[in-house]
Amino acid sequence: MAWRLSKPAARIELARRLRERGFYVRWHAYEFLLGYRGRLVGTLLLEPSRGRATLYCRRGAPLAEIERALREALSEVAGGVELEVGEVG
Repeated sequence: MAWRLSKPAARIELARRLRERGFYVRWHAYEFLLGYRGRLVGTLLLEPSRGRATLYCRRGAPLAEIERALREALSEVAGGVELEVGEVG
């Protein structure tokens, strides 16, 4: 059901669920800028037509915690999305 993320309502729902988990979320189209614990931690890029989301996370950010929260939120909104994670900077 990854295609659900092609609908704006689903992306709004994803942003809401991430905010409930303590994230700062600023999104535009298919890109989410993420803050966590008062720091900018990364960018989440959605590709609903491919069933994929990619997180580019800053080094030093609590990656395991962020990844777990993102996987939970994505599965609640659009199950079946493959999350790829990479560290930058």
